[in-house]
Amino acid sequence: MNAAVSAARRGLDALRRSMTAQISLAITLVSVLIILFFGMMIDRFLARELREESELLLLSNLAFIRDDLAAAGNDPALAPRLVDRATRRTRRLHAEIVDEQRGSVIARSANYAAPAPAPAPPALATELLPAEATVAQVEGLRGRLGAVTSIWEAPDGIRYRVLRGRIPLPAQGAQPPRSLLVALAIETTPTRELRRRNRQNLETALAVAAVLASLFGVWIARRILVNVRGLGAAASRIGALALHERLPLDDTPTELVESTLAFNHMLDRLQNAFDRLSAFSSDLAHDLRTPIGNLLGEAQVALSRPRSAEEYRAVLESAVEEYERMSRMIANMLFLARADNQAAVAARWTDVRSALERVAGYFELLAEERGVVLELDCPAPSGAAPRVWADESMLVRALSNLVSNALQYAQRGTAIRLAAAEGAGGDCRIEVSNEGPPIAAEHQPRIFERFYRVDASRQGSASGSGLGLAIVRSIMELHRGTVSVASAPGRRTVFRLHFPAEGAAGGSPPDIAER
Repeated sequence: MNAAVSAARRGLDALRRSMTAQISLAITLVSVLIILFFGMMIDRFLARELREESELLLLSNLAFIRDDLAAAGNDPALAPRLVDRATRRTRRLHAEIVDEQRGSVIARSANYAAPAPAPAPPALATELLPAEATVAQVEGLRGRLGAVTSIWEAPDGIRYRVLRGRIPLPAQGAQPPRSLLVALAIETTPTRELRRRNRQNLETALAVAAVLASLFGVWIARRILVNVRGLGAAASRIGALALHERLPLDDTPTELVESTLAFNHMLDRLQNAFDRLSAFSSDLAHDLRTPIGNLLGEAQVALSRPRSAEEYRAVLESAVEEYERMSRMIANMLFLARADNQAAVAARWTDVRSALERVAGYFELLAEERGVVLELDCPAPSGAAPRVWADESMLVRALSNLVSNALQYAQRGTAIRLAAAEGAGGDCRIEVSNEGPPIAAEHQPRIFERFYRVDASRQGSASGSGLGLAIVRSIMELHRGTVSVASAPGRRTVFRLHFPAEGAAGGSPPDIAER
């Protein structure tokens, strides 16, 4: 029993995993159900036609007996001859004529006794019958009188369809009017045999249809799924060295176009990520090669001959600077890596003015050395200081990176302006702007990428790692906000941070800036 259940489960699992089997089974079931439905309808139509044919035969013979009896002067003595004529006219017909008043059988066909079926329909008045009975007239009689025939099963098991009619006889001389009860019966064995053969043919047709539908379903399924297999083959060819290849849309079925487009879009994202990763690796190797080359060169020079303690100290001090630079680069890379895996930040309402003053305090001495002034523009028209829904440590880090970048390019004697404004819906916009060389339009969309530098020769790379603006973008993405830049000749370069309102920055996981 357990083995049978396990086999059934394996079969169901295989069916669920196979689209070919599912399509073939669906086509088979639909075909069998359609044939079964039409077969049942044909059987019902055949049964009705055979019943109407039998009833028409019985009504026609009843009309013949009535007309023949009237033509012979309504003499009951002619009943045996009429019964003989009717049974010879129709071999399957049996007849019986009874004197209704006397209750005696006047005539009866051989080997037949037609009792009144229980419950028996009332005897049909023959005056209702037309001279020639048709199918339409039979339907009309059935509609007016209900069932005009009934089924009776003889003791030998043979079933008959029975029609009972009453033929009135006019008075003859001193005799009062009389009536004859005529019972006509016809065997239903041939019609039942015909229906049985029809059902056997239907069963054979169902079996053949099931086999043909299964084979046809498998062929159709494979024809349909050839496009899916083609997509799979194309997908298998795509690798790290062929990320540019895309699944074709020309011959793709309509039902698979959306999936194909989604797959191609996924490949676009993968290719973009792969290109970024390749560029990241190249830039990382380039930026690490410089300090390591400096360290190696200074160490080799120092070891080329004996040195004094002061010379060794100078080498170590130079090495410390390179170590600090690499340490900052690694710390920034760790921050970006953790930011990529973090879904939300521990945001709360933060005083924007306090954060700006804090950042300005950090860079005040450096700004004085470079002859640049730091200006704060944080109005509070409603009397309350502007607030931002953000993680305070990340906000300060983003602002610090923007101010550090502005100090690097600001012209001496100009001002770096830090401005903030709170929106009516609870959002906040912070701007850091400076006067300096404009950023070309073709570089503006990419300056927030990791290790991207406007100067392709990477001059001045020792002063930074190229990760500051990338960290700003990661921080804004964690807050569900945006960062943008606007720069043009003759205008100030403006970096804008837009923080959404409360609740838009997600939940409160641990602060990655403090890990």
